[in-house]
Amino acid sequence: MTSGREDARAREPLVVVCAGGGGVGKTTTSAALALSLARAGRSTLIVTIDPARRLAGAMGVPITDEVTRVPLGVAGGRLSALMPDPRRSMRTFMDQLFEEQPAAKARLFENRLYRVLADAAAGVHELVAMNLVARASSQGAFEVIVIDTAPSRHAIDFVTYPGRLAALFGGRAVGWLAGLAQRAGVAGESEEAPPSGLLAWGASRVEGLLARVTGPNLVRDMASLFGDLGLVRERFVALTQRAADLLLGPRAAYALVAAPTAAARDDVLYLAGRLEKLGRRARALVLNRADAGPAAYTDALRRGVSVPASIREAVDVLEEERTSRGSAADALSVDLGKRLPRVPIVRLPQVDAIAPEAIVAALSALLDAHLATLLPAP
Repeated sequence: MTSGREDARAREPLVVVCAGGGGVGKTTTSAALALSLARAGRSTLIVTIDPARRLAGAMGVPITDEVTRVPLGVAGGRLSALMPDPRRSMRTFMDQLFEEQPAAKARLFENRLYRVLADAAAGVHELVAMNLVARASSQGAFEVIVIDTAPSRHAIDFVTYPGRLAALFGGRAVGWLAGLAQRAGVAGESEEAPPSGLLAWGASRVEGLLARVTGPNLVRDMASLFGDLGLVRERFVALTQRAADLLLGPRAAYALVAAPTAAARDDVLYLAGRLEKLGRRARALVLNRADAGPAAYTDALRRGVSVPASIREAVDVLEEERTSRGSAADALSVDLGKRLPRVPIVRLPQVDAIAPEAIVAALSALLDAHLATLLPAP
């Protein structure tokens, strides 16, 4: 007999975090994996926290910071996508967080300190995006969530942000500030109101010092901000902790994505090291553009009687590039196999197509045979 906790865990979605350096085809790989999972009958959500927002092009459909259904060409599961916009993600998150507190939300958006913080919030885009994912996962009954990270060596670091912020926002200091504002009764005061509430109550040394150093308006805005945030504190902590559980829980896996270049190799090794420091190990390594054989058209063009010499020369150049890329992929596979001996390598070929969605469709068919390798162990 399973416990209630085990049953609840079994209902949680599997999470696959795709990470890698720039230019290795990470977004394309993430989209192909999500498409393969959906066609295999899984209810799948793909989300990108890459500010470059390439996911819409890869999927071939408009995607926004709301969960968007992606039509499938064949019967199967359900595929949805989420692409938070760094310019709007904070506003979207606050709209959702304060949906049951409209008056507090209105005050928040008018708060000058909040506006300054929101304008400078580009660095917290990953955190806000993951909180949106946590909310979507709690509402959407998804079986698998595929996360496309930013192309950076620090792409793995964001997985620790939700847990750290949940601990901070649930801690005594923030609780004290929220209680301070509520006791002072300043939430909702206008700028023209005479000093009262916190400022009148500011005989205490801490508040008096803040007022002298920063000025009364900033103190009032800060108190109002924390007072309003205190109204949704428990909801924020619960949502942020859920994001942390999704990213670092037992049902999460990490797929490193690379291409046959020295820079991509170094990025993969660095990311694998970061995972080890978090007590995790890469589930698999996806090596893109690792051709296994000549293109289908090569022999036909070479044998063609009426093919111009310039075309033959171009084919020879392309074949030489393919051979060189294949050799580099072989060498990289051997090297990474020695350095990361417990990480299986999935090799994907160069896809000769122009439309991004055509490349995604071709790679998804190739990934069908590797889903068990890429998904978290049951």
